[in-house]
Amino acid sequence: MTSRTRFIKTFALGLAVACTSLFAEFSYTSSKYQQDDWSPEYGSNTWMYEDPTGIFETDPLDVFHAAINLYLNRQFLDAAYAFGKIQTKYPKFRLADEAAFYMAKSFENLRMHKAAKSIYEDAIKRYPQSDLLAKFHFQLMNIDYKEGKYSEAMAKYQYIVQNFSKSDAKIDADYIAGQIKFEQGLYQESIDLLASILPGNANYLYARYTMGIAYSRMNKFDEAENCFRTITEQPVSNKSERDTQNAAKVKLGHLLFSAEKPDIAAAARMYLQVHKESPVFGEAMLGIAWCFLKVNKPDEAIKPAKWIISNLPESFHVPEAYLVMGYGYFLKKNYQNVLEALTQAIERTEQPIVRVASRDSARQAFDAMQGQFDSVQVLALDLARQLPTSRVESKRKALRPTFNKVHKAIEDYASFMQRSIQSDRFEPIRQRIRDDAGFTLSTPRPGPYRPPNYGRPDIDPSELEDFDDLE
Repeated sequence: MTSRTRFIKTFALGLAVACTSLFAEFSYTSSKYQQDDWSPEYGSNTWMYEDPTGIFETDPLDVFHAAINLYLNRQFLDAAYAFGKIQTKYPKFRLADEAAFYMAKSFENLRMHKAAKSIYEDAIKRYPQSDLLAKFHFQLMNIDYKEGKYSEAMAKYQYIVQNFSKSDAKIDADYIAGQIKFEQGLYQESIDLLASILPGNANYLYARYTMGIAYSRMNKFDEAENCFRTITEQPVSNKSERDTQNAAKVKLGHLLFSAEKPDIAAAARMYLQVHKESPVFGEAMLGIAWCFLKVNKPDEAIKPAKWIISNLPESFHVPEAYLVMGYGYFLKKNYQNVLEALTQAIERTEQPIVRVASRDSARQAFDAMQGQFDSVQVLALDLARQLPTSRVESKRKALRPTFNKVHKAIEDYASFMQRSIQSDRFEPIRQRIRDDAGFTLSTPRPGPYRPPNYGRPDIDPSELEDFDDLE
């Protein structure tokens, strides 16, 4: 295998899938490049580059290295300009196809898909013999997936299956196709596609996680547990994988907690393994609170619930934390605090976290700017394809403020839509919290406030003796 192929495997595979591998950590060493087709000028350290028009005292490899460094530092617009310089000035350079790939990826990471698609489509025509040809087709499929164009993405998937069945891009395409089937509710088809992704592949943990969720929705809890447990036992090498592993621990805790024969102590151990910096730490703390509540330890249950309310005030878990507090105070027979906590739970679930009106307003504002988004992408791509003369550099500098404004608007909208998706997923939980708290508050009761028992399973409290230090 050539050094060039090793580079592709190290970088391209890890960076191919957005929802997952944008956070991958990897290293870059220039020694991975062979220089067998380069010759130093006799008696000098100057590298020479030769193409059909003559010999030039320059070094496109240095330009490529500099562009890669910009890319790894997430300076994506500058990286796009640098890779564009290679495309324009050194069209016969042996890494020109890789420069095209990373130029497109730079725009893709900026969520500027129009520009990225233009580069991928052009690269397919310019480099029909490239080792990256399958990857160019995959990235076009991936962009369709990100934009919710599932039919177009699956059509590109079939093309990849038919024409690049032995390539690494085929495995990446299997992963995206599996995610699409999952989003469409076709869980068994999703599992069938994702099961082909084996240990050692960059998408293995993410594939197993989706499989675990799919099995759970099919009520195949043993299979789901196996998927999540496999993830918890795998070594991780970057933040994205650590986040996925922590999420799997939380899901595994939920399965153990809600099994036909609950193992509350094992569930608590899973929750306690979640790192504090993890995005799912709040959910893990909520799980710990429920564990203590289930074994009649209200003080210990109230403690993590209060932590969530104090430290994660914008979290989706706050309403349920109040619900747990209400039940905890009930066990303590502190009925006034029960009333206050459950009232908070109801008030905080009165409306969806992201209301329909807010979503419509954000979408209308984004659509109104679409023309400006497109024009900025086109202009940035045009400038990336030009040599960096003083005139071009002046135009790039003039574009930067508008570009930054547009990019911020795109990122803000993406963040808002992500929160909207989370709000949709939270909706059945919101309704359950309202129903549980409302039913408890509305139950007829003589004398002091006395909510009904909420159906705790009969579990020996000694099971959680090891988990008293929840500070």
